[in-house]
Parts: sequence; structure tokens; C-alpha cells
Amino acid sequence: MKRIFILFAALALAISASAQMNQHSNYIGLNVGGGLNTAVLGTDSASWMPKLGFLGELKYAHFFGQHFGLGFGVQYNFIRSGVSFDDMRIVTTETHYTNNLPYDLHTRFDSWKEGQTLHFFNVPLELYWRAAMGERWSFLFGLGASIDFFLSGKYEATDGSYVSKGYFPTTNVWYYSSEAQGLDLRPYGFGEFKSEDADKGDVELKKLGVSIITDLGFNYALSERWGLYMGLYASYGITNPIDAENTELNDRPLVSALDAVNGFSEYNGIVNSDYNDAFHLLTVGLKVGLNFGWSCDHQAKKESTAPVIVPVEEPVDDAASEEARCNARRMNDADMALAMQSIDADLAEAEKVANENGDVKAKAAVAKAKKEAELAKEAHKNGHYCKAYDAFKDAYGSIAATYAATAKACATAKAGNKVAAQAAEDAQLYATASRNDGLDAAIAASRNAKINEEIACQPEKKKTPHEDVVYSERLSREALAMGAIADSKEAQEGARKAAEQGKAGNFAESFATSAESFGKSADAFAAKCKKPEAKKLAKEANERAAAAREAAKQGDIEAAYTNAVAARDIANRIPTICAKAEPMKQAEVQEKLDAINATVNFAFANDKDAEFDEKTNDALNTIVKNLQADKNLKVLITGHTDNIGSEQVNIRYGKKRAETLKALIVKRGAPAAQISTDSKGPKEPVASNDTEEGRYQNRRAVITIKQ
Repeated sequence: MKRIFILFAALALAISASAQMNQHSNYIGLNVGGGLNTAVLGTDSASWMPKLGFLGELKYAHFFGQHFGLGFGVQYNFIRSGVSFDDMRIVTTETHYTNNLPYDLHTRFDSWKEGQTLHFFNVPLELYWRAAMGERWSFLFGLGASIDFFLSGKYEATDGSYVSKGYFPTTNVWYYSSEAQGLDLRPYGFGEFKSEDADKGDVELKKLGVSIITDLGFNYALSERWGLYMGLYASYGITNPIDAENTELNDRPLVSALDAVNGFSEYNGIVNSDYNDAFHLLTVGLKVGLNFGWSCDHQAKKESTAPVIVPVEEPVDDAASEEARCNARRMNDADMALAMQSIDADLAEAEKVANENGDVKAKAAVAKAKKEAELAKEAHKNGHYCKAYDAFKDAYGSIAATYAATAKACATAKAGNKVAAQAAEDAQLYATASRNDGLDAAIAASRNAKINEEIACQPEKKKTPHEDVVYSERLSREALAMGAIADSKEAQEGARKAAEQGKAGNFAESFATSAESFGKSADAFAAKCKKPEAKKLAKEANERAAAAREAAKQGDIEAAYTNAVAARDIANRIPTICAKAEPMKQAEVQEKLDAINATVNFAFANDKDAEFDEKTNDALNTIVKNLQADKNLKVLITGHTDNIGSEQVNIRYGKKRAETLKALIVKRGAPAAQISTDSKGPKEPVASNDTEEGRYQNRRAVITIKQ
């Protein structure tokens, strides 16, 4: 058995040689397990009968570095074991209680089975070796020893029989049961006894045991702190807790002299009899549990990992004068005036929708919007117009989030409804867009999110898209919202007319009129910013509107709808074109970014957990605007990792981080063709990989001008 255990431990160590890991310094784990939790007895006359048992344990482990650690704990072990023997013959010298004559007690066992149930308290101490097998999976191997404290135990004969005969050498007479002669010598201690005649008894072990133990398993990181452990465990008792010198317990016969009260022979149990000279615990099984990890050297990330930011403009020396200039610019801002006039009504409508739907996220968003609106009003009252502008922008962003949450709840309730699902997705896109541009865009986004919320929450229709009033209402409302933002009365009047046509069932006419409204808005947008690209888009939008009108004349509803949607999408692109910064010369950008990196750190294993503070968001938005403004500008995003794991794996993870950040920037409007990605893996650390904080700083993606 010891050889098997040694081979098992050696195999576990060999398997662990290629494993890798990234983990905390300290762990507390709670595990339960079950398997072959039994005992091996030291008797040649009996056969071992292994049985199933279970254990529970609480452990603490401390790791001194990346790989090695020490753990200890407490453990409860429920042991079930057994022995069997057949045609076993034993002889003991006894004195008969009736005549005090010495005699030899001859006993033969047939198909005899005995089971034991034992309870142990164990204190394990293990040396651990760990290694990562990816960002969340890790391997753990433990080898050590445990002290085994015996708590209590019972034995019980479960099957078979034994026959006892007596030989009196002084008289040369045998006494035994003989059914042929009709004799019953059981009251005198001689005859056949069944297993049920053997009373249950106690098992007593007086000495401590020591076992060699091992663990071999895997840990899966559920979060930054919590993990799930799954693995194998094994142990073998290398010491014998049988006290051979205790004649009361361990030097008594398996079957002893006659009982003076009832005359029967007494069965004493195999563990504490003189027919057993050893007792060894053996456990092999499966174990699962939860663990909680932490590191004492971890510091608040914001204290040491603030990203280096790409400057948006030349720094202003006098902050007070800059604030004054900003307030002067915002004092007569038309968008803020619109917000002051509309915010209360917009909040009331959003709150009504959230309460009717009952969605928790929607209610939380509208509550946040109300607080932000109050801050905006207070700032405006005190003459802090820039602060008011930003607060109003936040409030309308939260209003858009309210409608997005409500739309999602409706789409979820209408599982399988593609219209509702698309509307919910559109609402979320508008809610996201509301955070990225100016107040006018936030107001428009909140109203477009509301339109999509209404579509998502509309009762389900069974008509085709081009014959459904929902689609005409959607386009007309979008046209009305776009006309309001563009300050085009013609566009707004056309949108109202389109709504009336849709209600009357004139869908083709409604689509064409909405398309013309989008064209008028496009003209208004282009007239404001006076950029050639904007004028070109306005022309395309009006061409689509003309195509929609022609389709309506021909009675082609589908073509009218398709061209109206195209006109809408083209018109929607113009505000973005107008909001672009003037192109910066690449040399100027290079000068600003020379030796400066925009860095985004990744908190844990999940590469989607990129952490952005306010300054980082500003940096990313600046990069987006620069890329939009200058088609010749190219940037490179380089992914980096800590040194945990093989270089090949980390190169792959670094590339994944770079691609993740690229996707986020593209989503904000940057042209994908101007962004390339690369990975350095663990080759260029900026901090020590010996601490968790250092490894956090090394898990990053860096944006630089491409040479």
C-alpha cells in the first residue's frame, strides 16, 4: 500500500510540472469530499473490506511567492471499514466458570463479517505547489502529513456464524454441540453462535495516528476573490494507533471466556483483539469546495496606476480664467436653454414609463437623472454654466438609460419578437451615444431611446413591417426628433404630416413624407456647419427622399420604407461630421504624444474588465476625434501581460487585450482601418511581477502614434 501511495504522489508531481498560475497570497477554503475513507487492519487471518466514507475540512494557506505555499487546518473524517474471515480456527486457554477447571476453547468462524464505523479529528499540514493553466484555471498539488485524533467508534457483526468447543485436558473430555445427540451446550459456552448473537461493541484507540496526505486538484476563479476547488485527495496512516501494551484493549482474545451470568462465549471485535496487530487509515476520494483569497501587498489601484492621458488641448495656465471663458461661452447656449425648458417634462415622462413598467434598473436610472437635473439647475442658478451643461448632459444620459432599461425589459418579456429585440438594442445604442457627445446629442439620444422604448413595448402585431403603423410611427417620430434638433420647422411639420398619414393607413405616403422630413433636417444640419462632406450627405439624403416619393406614387410600400430609412441614416451622420475637430497635423499630434502613452489597465482575468476613469475616457474620446479628423493619422495599440504563464500564451492574451480596446474605440466612432494592434506579452513590464499590484499594472493596453 505504501508503494502505491508513493507512486501516486510521484505521478501527481510529474503532472504538475507544466502547470502555471496567478493567485493571491492567502486563502481560506471550506471543502467536503467522499470516497474510500476506510481502515486497513493488520491481520493475516481476515480479508480487508473497504467501504465508503466522507470528510469535511476548513483550511488556511499562505503562499510565499508565485508557486510555493504552506497550509494547515482542521478536518473531520467519517471512516467505514470491515473485515471478513472464513474457516478461521483459534484456540485460547480458559477456565470454566462452573467447575473452575482449565480448558482449551476451540473456535471456528464461517463466512463471518464485521463492520466498523469510526470518527476521527485530523489536523493536516501541507506544502503546496501551484501553477496557472490560463487566466482563471489553476493547478494545485499538496503533500504533507496529518495528526489523527480518534474520537469514537463502533463495531458490529453483520453476517456468518462461529462454533465453540471445549477440551478439558485433565479429564481428556470434549464438550461441543451435537444435534444428533440432542444436546444443547450453548448455556455452557459451547455450540454454534450466529452474528446476531454477537453484541455491538465499542472500538477504542488510545494512541495518536500520523498519516501522509496529498491533494491534486484545480481551482477556478469565480471572481477576483472567490474560487471553486475540485480535486482528488489521498492519505495513508504511517503509524499504528493500536496500543499493544494495553492488555485490557489490545491483548484480549477475539472470543473470550464464558460469561458467568449467561454462560455464552463473548465476541470482542477484531480491532481491539489479539488477532489484530495494526490499524492504518486509508482515504482516496474526490473533494470540492469554495475558497476566498486576498493579498496583503494589494493597494488601491487608483493610488499607483493612474493612466497617462493624451492631452485634448494645450494646457491652460489659469484655471479660473478658463472657467470664466467657459461660462461666458455657455451662458447663452441654445442647447442648455432647451434643457432648462424641457427637463422637468422629460423627467416626468421617463418616471412615468419606469413606474408603469416596474423595471428596477429603469427606476434607478430615472432617480439618478432627477438628482443630476437638480445639480444642473442649481449650477445654472449660481452662474456655473459649464457645470450646468455637463450635469444636464448627464441627466439626459440617465433618461436615455431609463428608456433603454425599459425597452430591454419589454423585449425580454416578448422573447422571440425580433422587432422588440431590435428596438431594445437601438435604445441601448442611443443611451450609450448620449454619453459621448454634446448636450444636443444627449437630448436627441434620449428622445430616440424613448421612441425605441415605445416600439419595444408596443403590443405585438402580426402584420408585415411595411404595413404596420408601428413602423410609420417610428419613422415619423424620429423625423420629428431630428427636425427639433436641427431647428427646422419644415422638417417638424413634415414629420407631423407623416404621422397623420400613418394613422390613416397611408403607409407609403407616410414613409415618403418622413423621408422628405429627414432631407429637410439634413439641409439644416449642413447649413450650420458648412462642411463639404456635410453638404454631400444632405444631397444624398434628399435623393433618397425623392426616391421614396417616387416609390409612393408607384404604390411600392417596401421601396418607400427602404429609402426613408436610408434618408434617416444619412441625415444622422451629418451631426457627427459637423462635430469633428478640425484636422490636426500629424506632426503636432506626434509632438503632443511623443513619449506619452494612453494606458488602459485590466483588473483581473476577464479581458472585458477594462477599467476607465474619467481622464481615460477623455483620452479615448480625443483619440477618436483625431482619427476622425485626420485620415492619415494611424495609431498602434499594444497589449501587455504579467509574467504568469508561458510566453506563447501571454502573447495571445496581450493581442486579445489590444483587440478589445480597439473594438471599444471603434464603437465610439474611430475608423477601424486607421488602428492596428500588436502584443508584447510579458516582455516589457512596467512594475514588478512579484506582487499582485505590480502584475495589475503590467496587464495593460497602450495606445501610441504609429511610426
